[in-house]
Amino acid sequence: MTGKVYCYHCMTYHHPEAMRKVVTRAGERWRCIRSIEAAQTGAAERKAFGERQSELNRARSRAINERSMSERSRPAFFY
Repeated sequence: MTGKVYCYHCMTYHHPEAMRKVVTRAGERWRCIRSIEAAQTGAAERKAFGERQSELNRARSRAINERSMSERSRPAFFY
């Protein structure tokens, strides 16, 4: 993931030009502009954005888990 920065809000990587540093209780963190703009909208839009992002995160997690399980189920190759 060279050249990309991790967004603590989306839990994914973005290009640096799409990111901003945000001060949180835990210190400075990177957050994507898309999530910052979504947070500035009304409650219904924020909720819809959060639900879409959660579904994307669940789908990404399922894909990683399925890939991991398929690699484990392959028989080991010995010479």
